[in-house]
Amino acid sequence: MRPGRYRIHDGRLLQRLMRNPGPAGTEHTVRSLARATGLSASKVQRLITEERPTVTDGQATRIAEAVGERRRALFAPTPSPSSNGDHERKRT
Repeated sequence: MRPGRYRIHDGRLLQRLMRNPGPAGTEHTVRSLARATGLSASKVQRLITEERPTVTDGQATRIAEAVGERRRALFAPTPSPSSNGDHERKRT
C-alpha cells in the first residue's frame, strides 16, 4: 500500500513559519529545513512555491514538527491515495 499524500495549503505560510516559527520550532532556511526533514532542498523550494505541492504522510509530519506547527494547519490529505498533486501545475 502506498503511503498517503498530503497537499500543502499555502507555501507562503510555510515560508513565514520557517522564518518565524512557533515556540517549539527553529528558524530555518530552505537548506536547514531540508536537512531537518530528510528532504532535498529542491523539494522544499518546490513545496514553498507549490510547484510540487504534495508530500508523504511522514514528510508532512516532519515539516510541521520542524517549524513548530500542527500538520493540519499546513497540509490536507489528498482525496485518494492515487492522487498525486505533484503532476498538477499552477495556472496563472
